[in-house]
Amino acid sequence: MESRRVRLITHTGCDMPLEEAKALHIGMIPDKVIFGDTEYRNMTEITAEEFYSKMEAAGNLPTSSGPSVGDFVRAFREAARDADEILCLMITSRMSGCYATAVAAAGTVKRQGLTVPVYVYDTQQCSHGMAQMVRAAAKMAEAGDSALQIMEKLTELQSKMGVYFVLESLKNARKGGRVGAIKALAADALGIKPLLLFADGLVSDYGVARGMNDGMERVVSRFVKEGIPDETVTVFHAAAPERAEEMKQRILREVPHAVIRIESVGPVIGIYTGRGCVGIAFTRKE
Repeated sequence: MESRRVRLITHTGCDMPLEEAKALHIGMIPDKVIFGDTEYRNMTEITAEEFYSKMEAAGNLPTSSGPSVGDFVRAFREAARDADEILCLMITSRMSGCYATAVAAAGTVKRQGLTVPVYVYDTQQCSHGMAQMVRAAAKMAEAGDSALQIMEKLTELQSKMGVYFVLESLKNARKGGRVGAIKALAADALGIKPLLLFADGLVSDYGVARGMNDGMERVVSRFVKEGIPDETVTVFHAAAPERAEEMKQRILREVPHAVIRIESVGPVIGIYTGRGCVGIAFTRKE
């Protein structure tokens, strides 16, 4: 199959820094964060740190909204100016309607006569697990892979993604109706930290830790046991840079040659994690 110029489109639910997306020639569409009657475009009108400060001061949890059909249509038309194909990489469809919206937009531009084919792909990930997949897609596109080839390889990568994290508190989960108030308050009072993983498009728990120190150690042990040492691991945090740096050092003590990047968790997922969350995203061994 001949090399194709594939333009990638994604949205800020992947938490990839805008500067990096620009350097990789990836179109990044902002999600929206809503506090009461006020709406902000993620990354352009509100930073992660500003978001966590506003959320802590608010009585109710904010909400988020994915890009509209019109947002996607505009992005597809712009990308089509210098592309043979467009590949749109979306947050997991099991937690968001973004995928369905992008599919609707792809149908719209096709009916309007856009000749450049638009493919929409469900990464089955979010935040930095999704960012890992977007980076992989950018590397494939740079190598000349077609959109179909990239999607096939991404599907192979899905099952190899390791995304583990520990929450500081169940407070936001309680506010969002995910757990009962008594259960959340009891866990917080006892210093119990939920251990979570992201797989098959959903978040699930895999244990609890006695305090954040134990939680971070158990998350790091997952990378030491399962991760590919020569591939970059992302340490992500929700307004907790010191904690992320500590996790990085823990990894380096176990795997001295590990390549580690530290990134922030943005509003789309931060609504549910709350401040203080820390975790890792990496590729598992075969």
